[in-house]
Amino acid sequence: MPSLQMTDAWLRTLKPSLKRDEYWDERTQGLCLRVTPSNVRTWSLRYVPPGSKEYRRLTLGQYPALSLAAARERVIQTRAGVSGGADPQKERVEARAASARVRTFGKLAERYIDEYAKRTKKSWEGDELLLRVHVLPSWAEKRADRITRADASALLDEIAKRSPSSANRSQTVINKTFNWAVDSGLLSGNPSAGMRKRGGKEKPKDRVLSETEVRLFWRLVETGRVAPAITAALRLIFLTGARPGEISGISLEEIRDIADPKAALIEVPAGRMKNGRPHVIPLSPMARALVVEQLGRLAKDDTHLFASSFHGRGPIARHSLSQTLGKLIKALDPDSGDPAVVSMRAKPPTPHDLRRTCATGLAALRVPREVRLAVLAHAPTDVMGVHYDRHDLVDEKREALTLWAEKIVSILESGR
Repeated sequence: MPSLQMTDAWLRTLKPSLKRDEYWDERTQGLCLRVTPSNVRTWSLRYVPPGSKEYRRLTLGQYPALSLAAARERVIQTRAGVSGGADPQKERVEARAASARVRTFGKLAERYIDEYAKRTKKSWEGDELLLRVHVLPSWAEKRADRITRADASALLDEIAKRSPSSANRSQTVINKTFNWAVDSGLLSGNPSAGMRKRGGKEKPKDRVLSETEVRLFWRLVETGRVAPAITAALRLIFLTGARPGEISGISLEEIRDIADPKAALIEVPAGRMKNGRPHVIPLSPMARALVVEQLGRLAKDDTHLFASSFHGRGPIARHSLSQTLGKLIKALDPDSGDPAVVSMRAKPPTPHDLRRTCATGLAALRVPREVRLAVLAHAPTDVMGVHYDRHDLVDEKREALTLWAEKIVSILESGR
């Protein structure tokens, strides 16, 4: 095992022998270059892991793809980790074994949802939906460790042809899935890391329902083939300006003082809020009547206001609202001659657009900005606002939402 001061010039002139040779770098402890008779040159590091007396060898890469300087730098970094208690060769073996257990992207996606998204993300159902609808049809049986950057680019470009925004959302979830797998030691890299948004830059959303569309929406969710719980949930979003997930997940414990028209409210806990702060939704008389009617539909063992018959009587899935609204709009007759039908089919509103319409309506009613922000549960960023109490502005919010409900009634009555 010759030991010498390696240089780039020496490496360029080194010739293979009839057997495999090993050369050790005098300057960098443990750095070895193996040269086979076919002139394959491989860098490796020999080290003693913590708590052991036996040497281990870690392959670093091949020369000239990995230069002498880069090999020396990698040894320095690896030895620093060993000094801190790491065992890189053991970790590599374990990562390969874990990768073999994952196999397909479908299995990887399943583990990402169960082991990470459900535990850390309020919006995990959105991740699951994006994977199921846009990604898994192409990748479910594909080996996760063999997915390339070209594969990711091709899939996302195909999604972008149908919906640029869906491509961007799917790309985000794919990135998160691979990053989680790398952090968990299941994969060695993320093929979509640093990739530009395949759906391009998105325009700010500004969809607001016109008065004719408001009348059509109200009639549509009532006369269409829609479960009463879905109808009530969509209308409650429109009446309160709350986020779809905040409404779909309302538990019975969150409903307060429903018997008192002047005090009825919904108190959403911090764990269900996007901003991580508890939020109070005062109920206007119109919204309260809707909640009371929905309570009368519940079974004895239901625990949520909008109980699902498909999830063990738990809350309806948030995406059920957007799917149902989309299907209702798609079923509208394009030849009806109704301008509202034409505009809604041309640019279908989503449940979040109902929330945006409420916000716009409150502004038109000259509701002060701080009250509008409180209604929408936009977290304050000023020094005073950071420490706000969840019951601040409840009376003002109730008054604003009552004005909005009265405006909706006037819009509905004007179309009769």
